[in-house]
Amino acid sequence: MRPTNKDKIIEAAYESFRFYGYNGTSIDMLIKAAGVSKSNFYYHFESKEELGLKILGIHVDYQKKIVSEILLNRDIDPLERFIRFYTEGIYAKRDLFLRTGSFIARMDLEQGSINQKFRSVIDEFFQVTNHGVEISLEDCEKAGMVQDGVDTKLIPQFLIYQFKGAMVMAKVFNSYSPLERSYEKTWDFLLKKELRHLIPRHDELPVRTFSYHDQLKPLLSP
Repeated sequence: MRPTNKDKIIEAAYESFRFYGYNGTSIDMLIKAAGVSKSNFYYHFESKEELGLKILGIHVDYQKKIVSEILLNRDIDPLERFIRFYTEGIYAKRDLFLRTGSFIARMDLEQGSINQKFRSVIDEFFQVTNHGVEISLEDCEKAGMVQDGVDTKLIPQFLIYQFKGAMVMAKVFNSYSPLERSYEKTWDFLLKKELRHLIPRHDELPVRTFSYHDQLKPLLSP
């Protein structure tokens, strides 16, 4: 089935916001990339803000999905949950981070402090992630895996900010090194020494290529 004009606009916006930022993307850029008229754009979206919120919502929905399927899934060993979450949420997107950095971090920097609608959606993204990490970390602690002195209530937020920073720095330095160091240091900090051998090295993680089109599917025409 051929994509509708609305589909084309959404896909063009997703890519443009990633590469040029929300502020750096104009309506003219979007309609040119989508191959639609300006009147057609406004038929589907009242403003760039409405479209931006739609795109941002994609990330929240995708994050809810992987948090539910991985971090909150108690059928999976708690340590394995962390490894899978990193693999799905960060490692699979490493090439994308190298080119564009973190989409959420960029939107936060550009709009988080000046637009309450954007702020609310971004906050939801971090709350969902924080909850999932906290639950998995508590389960690791109950299983006797966590080092003494680690506060399982405070550390989740620290870990999230650490990885978001690593995504940004991966783009700045055009290198996977920030992601690799962040991954390795997390286990040194969290796990008891005798358990660290259970963690696969960064280059031993399963290779999976992330396609941003997968995140768009819920918004595209059936």
